[in-house]
Amino acid sequence: MTAADPIATHLAALESVLRGPRRTRRCMVAEARAGLRDAEEAYRAGGLAPERAAALAVRDFGAVGEVAPSFQEELTARQGRWAAVLFAVVFPGMLAGWDALWSTGLVRREPAVANEVVRVLATVQDVVTALVGAAAVALLVVTFRRGASPRRVTRAVGLTGAVGAALCGGTAVVMNVVGGRSTTTMLSTNPAAVAAFAGSGVMLAVIVWQSLRALRVARADGS
Repeated sequence: MTAADPIATHLAALESVLRGPRRTRRCMVAEARAGLRDAEEAYRAGGLAPERAAALAVRDFGAVGEVAPSFQEELTARQGRWAAVLFAVVFPGMLAGWDALWSTGLVRREPAVANEVVRVLATVQDVVTALVGAAAVALLVVTFRRGASPRRVTRAVGLTGAVGAALCGGTAVVMNVVGGRSTTTMLSTNPAAVAAFAGSGVMLAVIVWQSLRALRVARADGS
C-alpha cells in the first residue's frame, strides 16, 4: 500500500479551510505546492528518502493553522476588490441603461393616476444607485491601501451591495405595483421593457450573490 503524500495531504487540508475566489485560491495553493516540491527536492538531493524529504518540507512550510490566516487575508482582499469592481460597474451601468431606454422611447409608461408617485420613486432609485456606485468606487480604492483591514473592507463592500440591491429592487417593485395598469400595458406590449426588466433582475441577483459571498469570506479567518 502506497503511503500518503505528506505534501498533497497538507495542501488539501490548507485549501479546505480557505474561502475566497476559486481561481485565486487554486493559484495560491499551486504556488505553495511548487515551493514545497522544490524544498522536497533539495532535501532529497541531500540524501534523504522521499517520504522524509516531503515531511521536512511540510514542517518548514508550517502547520495549516499557522499559514492559513495569511493566505485567507489575501483571498479576502481579492474577494472584496472583485465585488467592489462589480458594484462600481453594474450599479451605474443599470442607471445609464434605464435612462437611455426612457430617453430614446424604447421603453415608455402610459400616464397613470399614480404617475407622480412613480416619478418620486424613480428619483429615489436613481439617487441610491448613484450613491452605491460611488461608495463601491471609494471602497475599491481602499482595497489597494496598505494597512486597510481586508476583512473590514470586504464586509463593507458586501453590505454596500446588499443594501443597494435591496433598495433598488424594493423601489422597483413598489414603482411597478403602484404603476398598476400602466406597468401591465408596458410589459405586455413592449418586448424591450420585458428584456430590460429581466436583465435588471439578473443583475440584481448577481449583486446579491456577490454581496453574500463577500460577507461570508469576510467572516472567514482561515481556521
